[in-house]
Amino acid sequence: MPNVGIVISNYNGWQDTVRCLESLQKQTCRDFEIILLDDASTNDSVQQLQQHLTDNTVFLPQQENTGFAAVNNVGMRRALADGCQWVLLLNNDTVAAPDFVETLLRETPAGAVSCPKMLFMDPPDEIWFAGGELDRATGKVKHLGGHAKDGPAFAEKKQVSFITFCCVLLPRQVIERVGFLDETLFMYCEDVDYCIRLADAGVPLWFLPDARIWHKAGGSAGGMLSVYYITRNTLYLTCKGKSPAAIRARTLPVLLTGAARYALTKLLGRKKGRSYGAFRGALDFWRGRMGRME
Repeated sequence: MPNVGIVISNYNGWQDTVRCLESLQKQTCRDFEIILLDDASTNDSVQQLQQHLTDNTVFLPQQENTGFAAVNNVGMRRALADGCQWVLLLNNDTVAAPDFVETLLRETPAGAVSCPKMLFMDPPDEIWFAGGELDRATGKVKHLGGHAKDGPAFAEKKQVSFITFCCVLLPRQVIERVGFLDETLFMYCEDVDYCIRLADAGVPLWFLPDARIWHKAGGSAGGMLSVYYITRNTLYLTCKGKSPAAIRARTLPVLLTGAARYALTKLLGRKKGRSYGAFRGALDFWRGRMGRME
């Protein structure tokens, strides 16, 4: 049985996915299976991906688009069912260095969760993610090293408080202890929620710069949709366990600010955009609407 299950989800981005798969077939460590999911793409992704499957790839096309968390949970459960001791969640718009898997496995401390150094695809020597910091009170995260040139400043292994789930290595025992991704969120902030749960469980998070991937960045959504989900889901995370009065106090300023900015956008005759996303995200949370944006 494979030691590592690499979970990759595709949505209308088969060209990026093929490039990612090709980089994985060049890995120095071969003790893995790829669990490739298509999240009900509306283009010809399924047909295209079927032409690039290898013996170590399990292809699971989904009939309904259920969001990032749900589709990755399908992959994680399959990896555990197949006996994998590690699950590696990997964005489809990435390319991995040949020793990427080998380095992560060798350098991840026992019982810890880890991530590699993540660089931009273009320019390839510029940092996209070199570990992160999470403010639990606000739900906000900071990417360390963002847009800086790679160099000695980003060559040190270190513990961090946030790992983006663009790429994360999870030990089997951690998943069995902490659980799967929160499907209520649909997309965005799943990693924030999971990092909070990891911290609560006492699981350390490590940034391992000797392992490297390159990330296209910005391929999952963008603009209004991104702002909508991030606004709504951040409110959801920061209001967990709070009283109804505290939830209203936390939500109302965000809702009013979003409404004011959206009203100004309409007054200026502009199209719906990020201001609408912020307003609608806060409004839907206020109404108790989670999952996919209607």
